[in-house]
Amino acid sequence: MKTHNCWNLAFEYVKGLVTNPDKCNLTSISDNCSDKNNQAFSHFLSQSPWDTRTLLNWIRDSGWRLIGKNGALVIDECGNPKAGTKSVGVKRQYCGNIGKVENSQVGVYLAYVKNGARLLIDYRLYLPKSWCSDPEKCKSSGVPQSEQTFRTKGELALEMIVDAIRAGHRFTHVCMDGFYGSQPWLLTKLEQMKVTYVGDIQSVSRVYVTKPEYSIPPRKGNRGRDPSRKVVLNTHAVRVDEIIKNITHWKTIKIRESTEGFLIVKFTAVKVWRIDNQISRPLPVWLLIRKELDDSEVKYSFCNAIGIQSWDRLAKMQSDRYWIERSFQDAIALAGMADYQVRNWNAWHHHMSLVLLAMLWITKEQHTMLEDIQEITIQDVVRVIKLILPVKVQTALTVARTILRNHRNRRDSRKSKMNRKMRLNQCSS
Repeated sequence: MKTHNCWNLAFEYVKGLVTNPDKCNLTSISDNCSDKNNQAFSHFLSQSPWDTRTLLNWIRDSGWRLIGKNGALVIDECGNPKAGTKSVGVKRQYCGNIGKVENSQVGVYLAYVKNGARLLIDYRLYLPKSWCSDPEKCKSSGVPQSEQTFRTKGELALEMIVDAIRAGHRFTHVCMDGFYGSQPWLLTKLEQMKVTYVGDIQSVSRVYVTKPEYSIPPRKGNRGRDPSRKVVLNTHAVRVDEIIKNITHWKTIKIRESTEGFLIVKFTAVKVWRIDNQISRPLPVWLLIRKELDDSEVKYSFCNAIGIQSWDRLAKMQSDRYWIERSFQDAIALAGMADYQVRNWNAWHHHMSLVLLAMLWITKEQHTMLEDIQEITIQDVVRVIKLILPVKVQTALTVARTILRNHRNRRDSRKSKMNRKMRLNQCSS
């Protein structure tokens, strides 16, 4: 595919993601927003060889300049339900979009946020072990050989953080939810890299409230080998939900504006020592505890910025993870993030890259309009874009052609399924 035609299709696709009034599948974008047909878009996503990494690096660099330095990086995952077994990476696994285990694809995403401005800037498709151990399945879905080695979601998250650091982007801290915050090796790695983090943890997580002293315990009795592994001898670990029972001092802090006014919470920070069974030395962190004013919900987090004494600052750092959830909502509602109908590796990555490009476009337009209209939202921006780039006018002829095409496609699909069943029956007999 020629470069000019490739980027022309990219523009048409991004325009369709933003302006299409229906779900952003290829046929709908073609019918409503472009003179290109759905086969052209399908080939562009699935077969065109353009490099997503080059585009993602540009999106990340542009987003960082747009939002400003010293924001926060936020890690989270987002899943989309998918039927069948052919779509790349699909498996029965937890899908955050619907809140349960379902047949789905899961991506790990990186957002950059600051003072309410937010933008998804990178992603990785999670490939389950069952895929990585099946070369034929990977080959049929176009998974590159270099990507067929299994990596956990935590490892994918670390890759994106390292890439952002190598690009020279200055950020204050990394936020992550309880799935990532409860992985001690990841927190230890970030500490070794001198990266400040705020990682949510579960209420059953265990910590030391007294500085632990690691040493080799004395031998008990005359049987067996001498102990060789260092353990903590001077204190015992306790659950974080036990610590909260003894806290009497809370500070009421105004976190951010919300749809119902300001979000106000009760907050405290306690110095504790987290546990990593692979590390035999004290690991001091803040245990950040936030709860609703009516005590209905409690949130626990680790933060390794021991030098920060301001509870207001720590509370706002803890709250930054909220913005990636808003980023997902924005991308799904405004740029068709979850509407794709593609199967192979190339197509998934091309679609997601163009979704992030669409959100960069919307966010950039918002920043421009904010100079004149202080409270304009990205939803307002999309309304303006749809006014400037209206969908195609439908005539009686185009509607008739669409109806006939849809009937023909359904007929061909039924015929194809019947032929496949007949071949299977012949083989079994």
